[in-house]
Amino acid sequence: MANILVVDDDPSLQEVLEVALSSYNYQVFQAVNIRDAKQQLQQEAIDLALIDLWLGQENGMELLKKIKQEGPEMPALVLTAYADSETAVQAMKIGAHDYIAKPFNVEELLLQINRILENTRLAEENIWLKQQIQYRFGPLIGESQQIREVFNLVQRIAPTSINVLITGESGTGKELFARAIHEHSSRKDNPLMVINCGGIPENLLESELFGYRKGAFTGADKAKKGLLEKANQGTCFLDEVGELQLSTQVKLLRSIQDGSFVPLGGTKTIYTDARFVAATNKDIEQEVAAGRFREDLFYRLSGVIINIPPLRKRGEDLFLLAESLLKRFCKEQNKEIKGFSQKAIQKLKNYRYPGNIRELENIIERSVALENSSYITPSSLIIYENIHSGNKPGEEQIFNGELSLDQYLEQEDRKILLSALEKTRGHKSKAAELLGLSFRQFRYRLSKHKIDYQD
Repeated sequence: MANILVVDDDPSLQEVLEVALSSYNYQVFQAVNIRDAKQQLQQEAIDLALIDLWLGQENGMELLKKIKQEGPEMPALVLTAYADSETAVQAMKIGAHDYIAKPFNVEELLLQINRILENTRLAEENIWLKQQIQYRFGPLIGESQQIREVFNLVQRIAPTSINVLITGESGTGKELFARAIHEHSSRKDNPLMVINCGGIPENLLESELFGYRKGAFTGADKAKKGLLEKANQGTCFLDEVGELQLSTQVKLLRSIQDGSFVPLGGTKTIYTDARFVAATNKDIEQEVAAGRFREDLFYRLSGVIINIPPLRKRGEDLFLLAESLLKRFCKEQNKEIKGFSQKAIQKLKNYRYPGNIRELENIIERSVALENSSYITPSSLIIYENIHSGNKPGEEQIFNGELSLDQYLEQEDRKILLSALEKTRGHKSKAAELLGLSFRQFRYRLSKHKIDYQD
């Protein structure tokens, strides 16, 4: 129910407007002069002001200026005489949403008020939606131009029913964007069903997607609904869709085309109304060209393609993400860490993050666990750069026969023990706790590697 302030010095018109607006379930507040109007605006949450431009000896334009100075987002509709169109145009320049000339048709006035309030509501929802997409879903925050373009696209397509294909490197947050699309669609009150197309063997994937009937295969002792059926009126998220085998792609295509499928072992066609959002870290167009992914399925899934930029191309977002993750992990680990030291910030900036946000998340979580001071220091920011660059230091010695595997593992074990001791400044109990070992286990390993490190 909207609150409407009527500012007019004509008692009879006030009465007519109160009756008409109340019949539409609007809450009506009245004022006969600028002073009363200002008082109402201070006391009540007004959604729209209806202002007569001539209030006895006062000029309603002054009130309009005041309203627009203090709350430019609040809509105002002005009433004016037929012969005073020039003043009405001036009011529009100041910020009035529209004007209506006296004498007017009450139904026409109500339609204008309803239109203005609806437009205002939609504008507020768009602002809210943008904020939600950016700040509600954990790592989905950022101010870089690249990610703002993604946010804008998500905002525009989320309320529709068009199918979406999300592309991007591993760790960029594709599933989070899929959830954002679902949460801001008209299907948000219905299920979001997620299936990892690359994590389930092909013989089980079909039964997960389409369901099965009792006796369809060995072990099918009762019927089971598939994800497509469960996603009716909701969203079906196909993660790693590029991993689907061609035989499964054919069956999925039909479901996307006409919403129909037949469960394994069944004879009756089932219809479902599901929106499809798919994600892949592969170059899907290259997969199509190579014949590994059906072209017709690609076109069905890619109503809109959203490409998530890698973290290394979102430079100004890095610290925003790191701070957000720091707060999250401090809360989870019950720690009070205020931020990052300047050297730690520089270390974060100098890394390229092949694992994207997922890798940054792992780095920050580990740094919170290791840090004992009020700020994250470089020594707590342990980055496993060698994971992404082939062999680790020393591995080539194994493959060249210079070291046995046992010798290499002993070297690494010794390095880890010494690193934990350095981190805890020689405090053995804390070092053991840091590594998840009992004190006895830790002491045994020190003895084994002949490490004499005094507290």
